[in-house]
Amino acid sequence: MIHIVFQDGQDAQRLFAELSKAPQPYGKLLYDDKTITIFFHEQDVAHMRALFIPIFTSCIIRAFEARWILSIISRTFFYENEEEQQQILQLAYSFIEGERYDYRLRKKANISREQLIAQSLHECLYEGLFSFESLMTFRLKPYYDRLMHYVELAIDEYKLEQEYQAFVHMLREIVALRQPQMNALHVLYEHGSFQFFDERFVYLSPQQLKQWIDRRLMVSQPMYIDTSVLAPLISIAPEKIWIYTDATDVGMIQTIQNVFQERIELRTPLDFPKKYAYNDVHNE
Repeated sequence: MIHIVFQDGQDAQRLFAELSKAPQPYGKLLYDDKTITIFFHEQDVAHMRALFIPIFTSCIIRAFEARWILSIISRTFFYENEEEQQQILQLAYSFIEGERYDYRLRKKANISREQLIAQSLHECLYEGLFSFESLMTFRLKPYYDRLMHYVELAIDEYKLEQEYQAFVHMLREIVALRQPQMNALHVLYEHGSFQFFDERFVYLSPQQLKQWIDRRLMVSQPMYIDTSVLAPLISIAPEKIWIYTDATDVGMIQTIQNVFQERIELRTPLDFPKKYAYNDVHNE
């Protein structure tokens, strides 16, 4: 038999609800006056507790993890705006679930957060009676440190995203105020390389593109603007940009789309009249 004592009745009810929904390879589950009691019906109590640990671990994650992450975001890093908190929470989970690369560890963690919780639970469950608050404060510290790590990564990513959005907004305003220097510009992106063509599909060499760059734009802006792709596009500010690529997830292409928005038309490389472009490049 195991007794889990809570100071907060809502925490007790939340965990009890999760445990009630989970598979139960044990006897009976009771909740009474901020205490959850687990009864085991087999003689091999050690075996039943071993079966119960992964269930209990999953329930803790489902019941409390998001709230604990939000607590770190607000109390440790002082993000009080609810919308910002939610954005950082989602970013934290993108690292937890491996959708984003954890550049600090540079490799997958040897021990999962589930294993960190399970290790902390072993002693508690074998004692038979423990306080949930003491579990959180002392024995779950390795797990809590892991959550702190993911929040730090998420906040770094959030700050970068904020800077990027400010950068894109600045470029949009510049484009909106500039007089278009061309009606249309065709951009072919293949094999990691950008090639530019005017509205008649005449190739524009890197040297020609540099001549289009408005030097005042480069000097007056507080953020670095790429001189081979973005600076010529911003300076020319064409009314229409046709981008031919199959790699729409490339960062620079996404930035061009974000800056020029409705001026962009996406096509595949197969739509590009390469035979004309080849002659123009060849004759350059």
